[in-house]
Amino acid sequence: MKITKHGQRIYDLLQESQGHMTAEEILLILNQQNVSIGLATVYRNLNSLFSLGMINRVRHPEMGFIYDRNKHDHYHFYNTETKEFHDLDIAYQEELDRLVEKVFGGKVKTHSIIFEGIIDEDHKLKK
Repeated sequence: MKITKHGQRIYDLLQESQGHMTAEEILLILNQQNVSIGLATVYRNLNSLFSLGMINRVRHPEMGFIYDRNKHDHYHFYNTETKEFHDLDIAYQEELDRLVEKVFGGKVKTHSIIFEGIIDEDHKLKK
C-alpha cells in the first residue's frame, strides 16, 4: 500500500510530536500550516498508517483513539490533572497474555493497559 501525500504529512507530524495526538489535534495543526484537509481524510490516513504498522493507536474510554509514534507494545499513564498521555518505560508483560489464555482459553494477540492518576511533581514521564 502506498502512502499518500497527506499520509506522509500526518506521519511526519507524529514523528516530530512530543507525545500522543488525536485526529482533531492533527487536523488543527495541519490547517494552521495551510494544509487543505478534512477530518475524514485525517482518519483515513491514520487508519492506513496504523494498518501498515507505521504508528500505534491507543483506545481511551473518554478520548477515543489517540495516535502514537511509538510502535512497540507498551503501557500508558494518563494524567487526569493535565489531560496528558505518557509512555511508561515498563516492559510488556507477556505473562498476562498467558494468564488470560489459561483462564479464558483461546489465544491473546496483545493487551493494552492505561493507568490513570496524577503524576508526582518530582517524577518525569515521557509523553
